[in-house]
Amino acid sequence: MRYRRFKCETVDQMLQQGWDVQSKCTTCGLLMRVNLRLVVRIKGPRFSLWNRKTRCRRIGCLGFTEFQAKAPGMYWHERLDAPWPEGK
Repeated sequence: MRYRRFKCETVDQMLQQGWDVQSKCTTCGLLMRVNLRLVVRIKGPRFSLWNRKTRCRRIGCLGFTEFQAKAPGMYWHERLDAPWPEGK
């Protein structure tokens, strides 16, 4: 997944290139599809999901979710985890 980051850093690029993104709680396992259009509208087109975590949305769960994505041509979702590019 690391090499894909250089071609697709932002949520807008993911949307334009047809990536499928989901979040998965590392505590309870809640799996949810990420609405990239909504993320672009709320956070802006240059926002990045790489190396990010957020609180789980399940009521009562104190866990965190990690973001996973499937780029065009991939057969399964992989965690959006890669070193930060220089200068970021």
